[in-house]
Amino acid sequence: MRNLVGLPGTPIDNLNMEQVLTRLEQFISERRFHQVATANTDFITNALSDPELSRILQTADLVTPDGMPVVWASRLLGAPLPERVTGADLVPLLARRAALHGWRLYLLGARPEVARQARLRLEANSPGIQIVGCQSPPIVPLEEIDSEPVLADIARARPDILLVAFGSPKQEKWIARNRERLSHVSVCMGVGGTFDFLASEERRAPVWMQRRGLEWLFRLMQDPMRLWRRYTRDFRQFGSTLFLQASAMRRCRPTGQFELMTDRLTHCTVLTLHGDLNAASLPRFEAAAEAAFAAGSSLILDLHALASLDGAALGALLNLPKRANHKRCSITLVAPPPRTASLMRRTRLFDSLYSPDISLAAAISAQENTHQSPTWNRTVE
Repeated sequence: MRNLVGLPGTPIDNLNMEQVLTRLEQFISERRFHQVATANTDFITNALSDPELSRILQTADLVTPDGMPVVWASRLLGAPLPERVTGADLVPLLARRAALHGWRLYLLGARPEVARQARLRLEANSPGIQIVGCQSPPIVPLEEIDSEPVLADIARARPDILLVAFGSPKQEKWIARNRERLSHVSVCMGVGGTFDFLASEERRAPVWMQRRGLEWLFRLMQDPMRLWRRYTRDFRQFGSTLFLQASAMRRCRPTGQFELMTDRLTHCTVLTLHGDLNAASLPRFEAAAEAAFAAGSSLILDLHALASLDGAALGALLNLPKRANHKRCSITLVAPPPRTASLMRRTRLFDSLYSPDISLAAAISAQENTHQSPTWNRTVE
């Protein structure tokens, strides 16, 4: 399973830049659709009030931390991300690997002159790169985009990598809504203003400011009239939600122990968690969950004795529905104690993912054949 950190409502992959590039290489070798998002605080804040965007983030194949505030937030939650992985840094490195391996790129979005300059910059810096398409549709609301000619041209070009610069969340929603038509593209990634940086339409902060996490301040100084409201809103909403999550985590009382009981029934598996689900105990939990999915069994998580969770555990729980859906299984979460339930509400785990009010008996009845007694096979790990 993926190594994730659970920020408010959003799982972030716990990978450095080199590991992200390796993961993208793996995606391309699999020759199937993967959606990649680069999430900054504005992105995460928008997802808190946008169910569609939240769902996209929770089902994306890779979500990178686009900015130091996201990295700082992970440290506050006790599951530190190694570094920021921004689209502006990732795309040039990905282009060099594309030139090396013969991957085909398609650039979509931004103004025509910006997209052309971005293409020329990538071709100059990555000799031999194959950029098989470069389109700039009119800048209109998402619902007004004429996607048919765009999708037809992408199908003709058959790229391995599609970089979409519509701005967030329009680019993420466009990719997700058209995923069936993009099934032949191995990596579909929203890149925001990356083409503007490549075309030198926008200046990036000096390296010393980037290293100290002050790139947001540089951008604010460049365009205060446009950005100050956004940054104020992000600071207030993201900061307050993160504070509530961190406070809820501190109110949980770790026991220093973890026990996992597995009850295999006829049509489902019940995992009962005792103690602390954290980075140390997480591999045991993930192995048990994956074994249930591999057997085609739906999963019931009995949390009545769960004492605490850390950021890594929250990330794993946010990702679990995606794993279940991939295996055509379901997940039901039951009986979290009050402090744990409060934490899960803060991290939006209950938003369209789980039903916290259902009882264990009711969850089992929903899965098992009510006309025969379920067969129990319990193991304790």
